[in-house]
Amino acid sequence: MKRLNSLLLLVVITMALAACGGGSGNPATWSNPTTPSDTTPPSQPNGLTAVATGMTGASLAWGASTDNMGVTGYIVRRNGTQVATPSGTSFADAGLSAGTTYTYTVAARDAADNVSSAASASVTTASAPDTTPPSQPTGFTATAAGSTGANLSWIASTDNVRVTGYIVRRNGTQIATPTATSYADTGLSAATTYTYTVAARDAAGNVSSAASATVTTAPPPPSNSATLQWDSVTAPNLSGYRVYFGNAPGTYLQAVGQGVSVGNVTVYTVLGLSSATRYYFVVTATDTLGSESTYSNEVFKNIP
Repeated sequence: MKRLNSLLLLVVITMALAACGGGSGNPATWSNPTTPSDTTPPSQPNGLTAVATGMTGASLAWGASTDNMGVTGYIVRRNGTQVATPSGTSFADAGLSAGTTYTYTVAARDAADNVSSAASASVTTASAPDTTPPSQPTGFTATAAGSTGANLSWIASTDNVRVTGYIVRRNGTQIATPTATSYADTGLSAATTYTYTVAARDAAGNVSSAASATVTTAPPPPSNSATLQWDSVTAPNLSGYRVYFGNAPGTYLQAVGQGVSVGNVTVYTVLGLSSATRYYFVVTATDTLGSESTYSNEVFKNIP
């Protein structure tokens, strides 16, 4: 009975070995499970922003992409050229040029090298500071305007960006900041010499070297006189001005066309007026073709 049990055990072992490919039979063939390939790209990065950091840098940030297997990183391109492959959702670019616009794109990538569509953003770096002053004004002149005024004029300065105005000084003290190329100073003392300077200024606060001119105001007019001053007329054929005056409003001692010709000036003193009399005055402009303007507004003065 014991020998039978041993035989049965031997048969079971042999059969088990055969089933496992042992003994004299051929070995069994094992196969690995097949993993499907990943062909799905990540989603496009969202909310891409590009912010200038000074004159030579840019800071990029975006929202994370999603993927069926997992995002492994991002591809950053500047003006079409790849500059970085960060794993996070931000990138700081450096070594840029001042005052220049750059276009960035960011795309996501997964482990199978699938790449998403790209998000895009542009940024302009800060401009380099303007340290170039304008040119010095040229052709600067100062002309007395009677006994209490001076008319200044000059030729416009140039600048690498833009001239924003001028600084006028009288005897070293700033008195005006005109944007035009002329200035009329008033309230001066008669028979007095003044030195003026004018310098150009740009938007960055750069100031040119100053041009200089000197003028002496006229002596005070006699008591029996009236000094008139008026705005200049802009006309291509302007030849000068005429002064009309009389003792009644709208009525003048000179006939139309026969006013006192004073030349191309904007200040004139009428002398020899009668004491204790009120005089009324107007001015006209004339051109080289013989035409004369209408009367200006009328003013009057009481001669003591």
